[in-house]
Amino acid sequence: MTSPIDSATSTGGTSTAASAVSGAANSGSKALDKEAFLKLLVAQIANQDPLKPMEGTEFVTQLSQFAAVEQAIAQSTQLGNMSAQLGGIANNNATDLVGKEVTVRGKTMAFDGVTSSTSAVTIDAAATKMTAQIIDANGKTVRTLELGAHGAGAIPITWDGKDTSGAPAAKGTYTLRVSASAADGTAVASTQDVKGVVAKITFDKGYPELTLDNGATCPISDLVGVAAAPNKP
Repeated sequence: MTSPIDSATSTGGTSTAASAVSGAANSGSKALDKEAFLKLLVAQIANQDPLKPMEGTEFVTQLSQFAAVEQAIAQSTQLGNMSAQLGGIANNNATDLVGKEVTVRGKTMAFDGVTSSTSAVTIDAAATKMTAQIIDANGKTVRTLELGAHGAGAIPITWDGKDTSGAPAAKGTYTLRVSASAADGTAVASTQDVKGVVAKITFDKGYPELTLDNGATCPISDLVGVAAAPNKP
């Protein structure tokens, strides 16, 4: 004859499951892995009240949530480690640019007091008139270069280092401001490039930043082109 299941049986089942939970959770004081989770699930099912088979649903649901959270944390940690490794590889590759001639997006033009400075601008459409202003650190226009008409594409710009009166400008870093217009007077969009040899690379801002020998600085994301190191006389 089958013994009736009373509250004592139910209490005993719950106690057994609770003991299993406690034992699995305390073993090594580690987060639940899939093996421990399965043991807890089996213990819960084996000891639940047959007259109330759904009573442990909330318990099992909580265990599932804990397992999902653990997996999410583990995945985030792994992704963080991978990101750090990829960042280290990128930084290491960036150092190979030192000593090479590069072209970067920028609006600076450095003058060493002797050698003519060069830069470039790329216009999106043909322009009938183009001008380039050389502006010093105080915002004063030192020289305005008339570049004439040009078709769409890259246009080199050279400044001999002299101001409007023909006198040599002071050594330093200047801002290059280029404007272009079409035959009907509408503005033509342009992007400016700066050439120079990479003197050093810094990482203190969280990303590689290039410093060129002409004094210009820019993030590596502004890099347009790389050429072999120039031959030294």
